[in-house]
Amino acid sequence: MRADCTGCRPDGRTLASTAFDTIVRLWDVSVPDNLPTAICAIALRPFTPEERKRYLPGIDYRWTCPA
Repeated sequence: MRADCTGCRPDGRTLASTAFDTIVRLWDVSVPDNLPTAICAIALRPFTPEERKRYLPGIDYRWTCPA
């Protein structure tokens, strides 16, 4: 979906967007405290070694998503 207008709260944690449908959407763009758990919740799978190297350089590979 293309956003026609966006804005961010001064604290940098929330992004608002709207498009042709005139619905305003609020997005939590803050970095979670537990990044590996958040990735598993969003992706519904662990990152591959290649994804981990690209998106999470320097983060230990030992963690994995719960079954």
